Amino acid sequence: MHDAKEKKPAVEKNAAKAADCGEKSAKQARNEEKKQGQEKTAESNADKSQKQKNNQADADKKSDKEAAAEKAAETSSPADKNKAKAVKPAKDVKPAEPAKTAKPVKPVKSVEVSKKAAPVVTIEKGKMACFKDKLKSLGWKKWTAIATVFIVLVGGGFGAYLAFGTTAVMQRSDRDAQENIYMTVKPGTTASEISDRLTKLGVIDSKFRFWWLMKLQGDASKFKTGTYAFKAHMDEQDVLNKLVSGDTTIVKFTIPEGFGVKEIAKRLADEGLVDENEFLEKAKNYAPYSYMKKGPNVRYAAEGYLFPDTYEIQSDVTPELIMKMMSQDFDNRLTPEMRQQAAAMGLSIHDLVTLASLVEKEARYDEDRPIIAQVFLKRLQIGMPLQSDTTLQYLMNAPKEDVSLADTKIDSPYNTYQHQGLPPGPIASPGMKAINAVLHPAATDYLYFVADRQGHNHYSATYEEHEAIVEQVR
Repeated sequence: MHDAKEKKPAVEKNAAKAADCGEKSAKQARNEEKKQGQEKTAESNADKSQKQKNNQADADKKSDKEAAAEKAAETSSPADKNKAKAVKPAKDVKPAEPAKTAKPVKPVKSVEVSKKAAPVVTIEKGKMACFKDKLKSLGWKKWTAIATVFIVLVGGGFGAYLAFGTTAVMQRSDRDAQENIYMTVKPGTTASEISDRLTKLGVIDSKFRFWWLMKLQGDASKFKTGTYAFKAHMDEQDVLNKLVSGDTTIVKFTIPEGFGVKEIAKRLADEGLVDENEFLEKAKNYAPYSYMKKGPNVRYAAEGYLFPDTYEIQSDVTPELIMKMMSQDFDNRLTPEMRQQAAAMGLSIHDLVTLASLVEKEARYDEDRPIIAQVFLKRLQIGMPLQSDTTLQYLMNAPKEDVSLADTKIDSPYNTYQHQGLPPGPIASPGMKAINAVLHPAATDYLYFVADRQGHNHYSATYEEHEAIVEQVR
C-alpha cells in the first residue's frame, strides 16, 4: 500500500502534464506515465536487490558465527553443545521474503487509473486554449499568417480557374449549333489573339486551357494562315490540330433577303468572318459604283447594294472582300433591260433599290409585292407621303410589332410619315422579286394597305375603307 500511495501522485502529475496547453497528446501522456511507472519499478527492483544483498551479508555473518560456535562446542561440554544447537535460525531465514510485501502493488494498475483521470475532451480544450494564447502573443504576425493562408487558398482556386476554364464565355447569337464558325488567321497574328478570338466566337470555352495546351505542346508558332471552319464548344485539342495542320476551308455564308447592313455585319461576325464594328465602319463609305455614291443623310453607302445570296470565299476574308463580292453580284444581276425599264419609269437605280427595299420589308408573301409596289408608286405620283412603318423601324435599335403615334413624329429624313417622297436611301437589301415588283407593279387603284397578324396584307382605295379594315384585322 505504501508503494501505491507513492505512485498515485506521480500519475496525477503525469495527467496534469498531459493536459498542459495541449502540447502533449493523450498518447504522449500515457507514454510518460508508463515511463515513470517503469522507473519506479526499476527503483523498487533496485531496493529489492539491495535488500537481498543485505540479507545475504547478514546470512554470511550468521554462518560465520555458527561456524565459530560449532568449533567452540567441540571443546565445550555437552550442555554447551545443546545450547549452541538451539541457536540456529539462519537456515530458516529466506532472503527474498521481505520483498513480498511490495509484490501486490503493481505500477501498471496505477497507469490504468491515469487514463481515467485524463479524458480526451479535457486535453482538446487545453490545446484550443493554448492555440488562442499563442495567436494573441503573435500580434501582427497572426494576421500576416492568416492573410498568407487566405492568399494561398484563393490563389490556388484562381490558378485552377486559369488552367481549367469556366463556363462564363462570351455568348454568340442564338444560331444553329451545327453551323460553321469561321476564323481567319492572317500573317503576324499572335497566338494570344487567336485564343481570344476563338473564345469570343464560342469555339472554345476557355482561352487559358487552350493556351496551356498550346504552350505544353510547343504549338504557338506552328499555326498556318488561312480561314478555318469550326463548331461551337469544340475540344481544345481538336482546334489546335486544325490550326497546326493547316486544315483550312472554303468559306460559305448566306445573307437572307431584307437584311440591312447592321444585320449583315452581325451575321458575319457571328460566323467569325469579320469584326462587326469594322464592317459597319467600312460600309459607311463603300461605293464602288457610281449609283452607290453616298448622298446627304445616308447612313451607309453600301446599304441596299449587298445582294442577298449564298457566297463562297477561298481566300482570306475581309470586310472589303465581302462587300466587293456582294455588290458585284448585285451589279451583275441588274441587267441592261432592268436598267432601261427603271429609266423608262423615271427611276434612277438608287430610287429603284430604295423603293424595292421598302417593298421587301413590307411584304411577307410573294403575291403582295407587286400590289404594295403599286401603292407606293401611286402615292409618289400624287404627292402623298408613303407612310411606311418600315422606315420608322429602320430608325429604331430593335424592331417593334406596331409603331406608335409618337414613333411617327421621329425627327429624321427617313421618317416617311413626316417627309414626302422616298427616304434618303435603301433601308435593306432587296431580292430580285422585290426589284421586279417595282419594275412591274400590279394594275390597281389602291392607296392603303394593312397587314394582319399572320402577315397577309389587306388593301383599300379610301381612308374610310382602310380604317374599317384596320379595326377588323388588328
